[in-house]
Amino acid sequence: MKDLLQGLIALQNVELEIFKAEEGLKELPKEIDEIESIIRARKGSLDAVDEEIALLEEKKGPLEAELKENQEILDAADARIKRIKTNKEYLALQREIDLAKKRKGDIEEQLLGIMDKIEKKGADKERIQKSFDADKVILDEKKDKLLAQMRELETVVAEYKGKDEKLRASVDPSLLSKYDRIKQGKKGLAVVECHHGVCRGCHMHIPPQLYNELVRGDKMIICPTCQRMLYVEDEPGKGKAEEKSKEESKK
Repeated sequence: MKDLLQGLIALQNVELEIFKAEEGLKELPKEIDEIESIIRARKGSLDAVDEEIALLEEKKGPLEAELKENQEILDAADARIKRIKTNKEYLALQREIDLAKKRKGDIEEQLLGIMDKIEKKGADKERIQKSFDADKVILDEKKDKLLAQMRELETVVAEYKGKDEKLRASVDPSLLSKYDRIKQGKKGLAVVECHHGVCRGCHMHIPPQLYNELVRGDKMIICPTCQRMLYVEDEPGKGKAEEKSKEESKK
């Protein structure tokens, strides 16, 4: 029976490699998406600061234009004041100048506030940019490694896919059917060694009588706990000892 299981064990080894590779191919894209999501979030922070700076610049433009216009009013008033002839005209012009100066002060205060905010936002952007650049290098390196792992796993799948088809063709159909049924839900592990009476699939002891039958190797033995097919490895020197015993019995 062990000879029949050898082909199945070889098949299982190949399919386990395929299984592990395919599981990796499921998980690695998630890790790559996570990295790209982090990069997008950091880039979003930079874009948000740029947008805030742009809005502040938009507010600054009209105020600068108004400040220039207000200064022109003051310059014109200064030129007119030299031509004033009556006290009434002088007082009227002085009120106009006072209002223009007050408005100039208000505008300058607003501009200073906006420029202060722009300066702070610029410092924020520089800090975020430095952090983003440093983190992006690390994240890109990690992403490249993950992509390299994916390519390796794809190569493994392509390589072993051909092998498993050949091995399946060489395995006894009834055993193959049992193997396929058992491996469902067992993460691909349907055939396991039983070492000193312990199933290496579930790590539970099997009954001594069942173990003796397994050692004789004349029929299929299923682990009563995990339902996997069992086999035992030959002990070192056991085959030679059995041959020697047979030869002595013939004499």
